[in-house]
Amino acid sequence: MYRDSKPPDDSVYFENLTRCIFQAGLSWRTITSKWPNFKAAFDGFDVAKVASYEAEDIERLMGDEGIVRNRRKIQATIHNAKEF
Repeated sequence: MYRDSKPPDDSVYFENLTRCIFQAGLSWRTITSKWPNFKAAFDGFDVAKVASYEAEDIERLMGDEGIVRNRRKIQATIHNAKEF
């Protein structure tokens, strides 16, 4: 995927981590077809922006039909951004 096997920046690393979380238990095709919507919904996987998400952001994401609306995976994504 990456020539030196390391993502070029934190947002790419965070995006890959998030994709793995949402992929768990679902088909690759489902996630691949929805991934552009995920990028938009999660502000391009900007770590600082996602880390600042609050309850209203979780509700916004839960209402977004373009992504997989799994509250625990959304919360895990926000938690991971904060830990990052």
